[in-house]
Amino acid sequence: MSKINQILTEWVPGDTHSLSWFKERGIPQNLAYQYFKNGTLEKRGPGIYSRKNEKLNWLGGVRLLQNELGKKIHISGRTALELHGHSHYMPLGKKKIVSLTSYHKENLPKWFSNIDFSCEFKFKNSVLFTKDVELFNYSDESGTTVQISSRELAILEFINELDLRYSFETAENYMNGLLGLRSDLLQDLLEKCSSVKVKRVFLYLAEKLNYDYFKKLDLSKIDLGKGKRQVILQNSQYDKKYQITVPKEYGENPF
Repeated sequence: MSKINQILTEWVPGDTHSLSWFKERGIPQNLAYQYFKNGTLEKRGPGIYSRKNEKLNWLGGVRLLQNELGKKIHISGRTALELHGHSHYMPLGKKKIVSLTSYHKENLPKWFSNIDFSCEFKFKNSVLFTKDVELFNYSDESGTTVQISSRELAILEFINELDLRYSFETAENYMNGLLGLRSDLLQDLLEKCSSVKVKRVFLYLAEKLNYDYFKKLDLSKIDLGKGKRQVILQNSQYDKKYQITVPKEYGENPF
């Protein structure tokens, strides 16, 4: 079997690969370029190739960033929750938004942003966590494996992404399905989390929803800061325990 046929049989449909991937399979840069010149491969960026005329898989694009280019970037927030099976209504016709986060001051290559993955990547360098956090290995049906946030990390990232000034509804909708979170991992994340607002809102909702994992948390070890925080701006009331403004319709804090 020729080398090109060998790699094409190994190539997952919709995937993109770098020169390092070719090199591992004994194909030098000039030969990979020759496959592009003869129309077998399509060039997507500097030393980045896909199979010709193929619709690209965004998950494969993230795998490329992580595994072949060594980027410390992971799928985060809402997108990670969706991959864990916690999806909610998405308007028809809207392009999928994929949340990517780095806690290591990475950059998303410009050429990567120019590739059509049939989605919109929203990437940010975040200081929500300044210490290493546990990530989860997710695999799709093709066997493509990428690193995504654990459910425990994802919900904190998602709360951080949300505009909470007018409603807690979206945050509460997602938390409603998050049964069985690991209290030990949550404890570690909440102790490391740099956002007082995120921690207070998460704990308020977890207690409101009466989750078992909340009862196992040691709040004395979690830095919740000092002073009041205005979260909800309109139709709000002040919650004394967490010192935040919450939606008025929630009523007085019964817990």
